[in-house]
Amino acid sequence: MGVVDGGWRAGRRATVKGNWKKWLLAGLMFAAPAAQGATIWEPRLRVTAEERFDDDLRLGGDGTGQLMTKLTPRLGLEAKDARLTLDSFYAADLLMRHGSGRTTLDHRGGLEARQLLSRTLRLDAAVRVFRVTDPSSLPRDGLARSTLPTFFTQATLGVTNRVTQRMDVRAGYRFEAVRIIDVGQQAGYAHTPSLEAWYRTTRRLSLGLEYRYQGFLYDGSLSQAHGAALGLRYRLTRPTTLTVRGGPVRYLAPLGQQGGWVPRVNVELQREGELLDVGVSAGHDLVGANGFTNALWADYASVLLARRFNQKFSVFGAASFFRNGVAPSVEWTVFRGASRVSQGYAVSGGVEYRIDRRLAAQGAVDRIAQVGLADSASTVDLTRNVFAVRLVVTPW
Repeated sequence: MGVVDGGWRAGRRATVKGNWKKWLLAGLMFAAPAAQGATIWEPRLRVTAEERFDDDLRLGGDGTGQLMTKLTPRLGLEAKDARLTLDSFYAADLLMRHGSGRTTLDHRGGLEARQLLSRTLRLDAAVRVFRVTDPSSLPRDGLARSTLPTFFTQATLGVTNRVTQRMDVRAGYRFEAVRIIDVGQQAGYAHTPSLEAWYRTTRRLSLGLEYRYQGFLYDGSLSQAHGAALGLRYRLTRPTTLTVRGGPVRYLAPLGQQGGWVPRVNVELQREGELLDVGVSAGHDLVGANGFTNALWADYASVLLARRFNQKFSVFGAASFFRNGVAPSVEWTVFRGASRVSQGYAVSGGVEYRIDRRLAAQGAVDRIAQVGLADSASTVDLTRNVFAVRLVVTPW
């Protein structure tokens, strides 16, 4: 009996020892739905310390430039699960000028979220808010028209539904607001709902059709625009996509002002690769929410490049140009010298060396110039050059 009992125990231990992996796998499979359903929240912190030379007259200099120290703590919160992706942040830019002794504090915040409501329905939203003393730091060209602090916000909301295996329909809404922070200045608003459909004719080519409404509000005056556009989206390579949109826009001006037709053209080339990122955009369109007038026509072009040579070293560069004037198309063929046409450009470049996972060093050069001064609240020189070195710390 003892021998039989001992043999049974030995066989049982052998059986358990041989099957423990199967039991573990079964347990993981049973617990997988609960694990997938849990939302993972991760806080983020990044601190940037920058020393720069800046000859911007608007920031309190005397025209010869001065050294400045800039500290930027950035606190973020990320969330992710099987259906939700969320990224939010708040950043404060503290700029201390050694020459004049002047100190300014700017604020930036943002949130991006994407929620899969079902297998065919997706919701996406994004909000960005800026309160800055340097309008040239805003993400939209043409807003740096004065020496005054500026409030700018931009929000988008969209719902995309896969109607068939080949067709997606998207309803979207975009909101922008700009206010020059000064006595007597009014805020400008732009409301842009849209409806578009994209049909995949092949694995690479999609064709689109869009209707867009624009409502521009400034100083109690409302103007509107209705536009239709055809679109083409073509995947040149796996990481590279070309998108083209074009069509007419009918501008309905406020009472007593001139309306008319505005052409809308936009070309975008996007590449996101392991070592090289490229973004190219150019076009002509109708825009609003600039803080000085109701609506503007705008020409724009931009190029963004980022090249990673290895895990530690990378270079980046950007260039942009804008030109705009009073809508719908007054003097839009004039490049220079028109009192109602503004234009400007920005060029920047830099290098980054990542010391380790939490620490990186950067060097950057920027030149920003405003050629025209149409509708400007000030006639100061808006040209500036910036030379900066940065230390970026990401503790978590």
